[in-house]
Amino acid sequence: MGAVNGMRPEGVPDRSSVQSDEVWVGVVYGLAATMIHEGMKEEGMRTAEGCYRTVWEKLGMAFQTPEAYCEKGIYRSLAYMRPLSIWAMQLALDTSQKDKTTSTTDRQNQS
Repeated sequence: MGAVNGMRPEGVPDRSSVQSDEVWVGVVYGLAATMIHEGMKEEGMRTAEGCYRTVWEKLGMAFQTPEAYCEKGIYRSLAYMRPLSIWAMQLALDTSQKDKTTSTTDRQNQS
């Protein structure tokens, strides 16, 4: 489903307000990009996968990504721009791959 905005200490979504119970697609992609930058590639990809599966497969909004949705299937603000932060994930993946290549080359040159 993605990362919910607010969680209670018991590990359940905070339902005290509409926004805390929502998943904001662009924010989740930004979180996933940060995780990838910090070396948590698998966790970042799993986090983003929740949004992908919900928006594309469950809600059927392939090219109308909403700004937010919740567990009940309610969504708002179709074609919102913040989900374009998915490109930050691509940058993080490209950067981490470049870092691996550079460090391997550096080690080979030191040998």
